[in-house]
Amino acid sequence: MNVLLWRAEYGDASHGSRVSREVVIEKIFNAPDASSLQVFQNGKSLGFVRWEIIPDEIYFRGTNQPIGRVESIDGYTLAVDGRVDVEPLQSKLRFTLRTGLDSDLNWQNLHATLDTSKNVWEFQSIRTNQLLEVKYEGALGQWERSTSFEEMHNPAALVDQFAGPALGPFIKPMLPSLGQAQPGGRVGPLSLGLEWDAYNDAMRLGSTRVRIYRLEFKLPGERQITVRVSRVGEILQVQFPGQLVMNNESIPLRKPKEP
Repeated sequence: MNVLLWRAEYGDASHGSRVSREVVIEKIFNAPDASSLQVFQNGKSLGFVRWEIIPDEIYFRGTNQPIGRVESIDGYTLAVDGRVDVEPLQSKLRFTLRTGLDSDLNWQNLHATLDTSKNVWEFQSIRTNQLLEVKYEGALGQWERSTSFEEMHNPAALVDQFAGPALGPFIKPMLPSLGQAQPGGRVGPLSLGLEWDAYNDAMRLGSTRVRIYRLEFKLPGERQITVRVSRVGEILQVQFPGQLVMNNESIPLRKPKEP
């Protein structure tokens, strides 16, 4: 019965025709609104994540062109902000990410922060430099380190080097293998070494059943991450292993109860 209720509420993950991954990526990167997601684990509210993609628009120039009309998109900025309670750390983890991408979704620059109130990490990279720079300030003092893109093929080793004993055990289980770099240090847009596919699907929003896209990212050990996306590219729901789920706060999903 629980399986039937789940299928009625969220759709049947075992069905749905495949759809081009490029089509779904284009929808996500041209979504009209940001996605504000509430994070739950085992029904307990942990925090929030806000996902937004900002296009770098080039407008038509000249007196004969409509004012404000977009001629083309030169690139994108992926902005992610959030705050999540991390029980092993007995602290709230605050994070930010800003990534610049060109019009083909190849990343160009990155700036990110992790803040546990006692420890702060800052990450910065420019693709042409082929280096990742990391700054740390906290209980273990202050330091700055850098690593080459070639060394980044082993993310677990980098976590040991940069995150230390505080965040290392928490981050390492979530890391994929980046595989072999492509020419120019490119790993590929939205790949990160994960195998994934996109499907047509449907889910119930309130009293209405609507068509959506379902993305399935395969993890080691037959686990997977499932992302449900609206037809206009808004993130509706993200499901991780371990009963961790993120629900769009503006969508009438059946939400877990507060503790």
